[in-house]
Amino acid sequence: MTKQRRLIAILAVVGALLGVALGAVVSTGPSRYTASADVALLPAPNLTSVEASDFWEVLTSGQVTRTAAIVYGDPRWLTAAAGAARVPRSDLNLTAAALPETTILTVTVSAGSAEAAEAALNHVLATATPEVTSLAAPFFVKVLWPPENSAWAKSAPGKMQMMLAGALGGLLVGSGIGWWLARRRRDRTTPSGKHSNVHVAGDNNFDDSTRGAPLGS
Repeated sequence: MTKQRRLIAILAVVGALLGVALGAVVSTGPSRYTASADVALLPAPNLTSVEASDFWEVLTSGQVTRTAAIVYGDPRWLTAAAGAARVPRSDLNLTAAALPETTILTVTVSAGSAEAAEAALNHVLATATPEVTSLAAPFFVKVLWPPENSAWAKSAPGKMQMMLAGALGGLLVGSGIGWWLARRRRDRTTPSGKHSNVHVAGDNNFDDSTRGAPLGS
């Protein structure tokens, strides 16, 4: 094995080992739990069928639902929700999104524990719904409250998957660095003015003194 190939192999192995270590560290991060609830926007229950049809037409355009999602997802609800969940505000993440082609939106809260996620979600729903109801009038806002213990752990890649991915990434990076260093070292050791003296077939750059000389001379 040449020195260049040995250098590439060594750096590839080192990169793979570092990638495995990094993957193991990343995969041991704290778990996150998510709790979510659906909110439906409906025509008021006391409308006639004709009036309800007109209201449904407005709702299906999606504008009312998107506006309600913006209000539910406002970060200003997080401070009080963190207090209700007894966790730091930075531990919570709040999102709200309208489901396409429906009059339903989903409110989601993630936290470091299932209990905190559920408590924060319930507080956001209880606090934000009155404002959403006021803005969405004359439409009816119906919260589909989630059952207890409905929070779930967010799926994340397993430790072995992260270690394998880190090993592959480190192997590629280490090999690339080794190839680059080997090429630089080779370029430094090769004289810049060294050229071959062998004539290429058909080369016309030969001594003019030989041109036209008789055979056998």
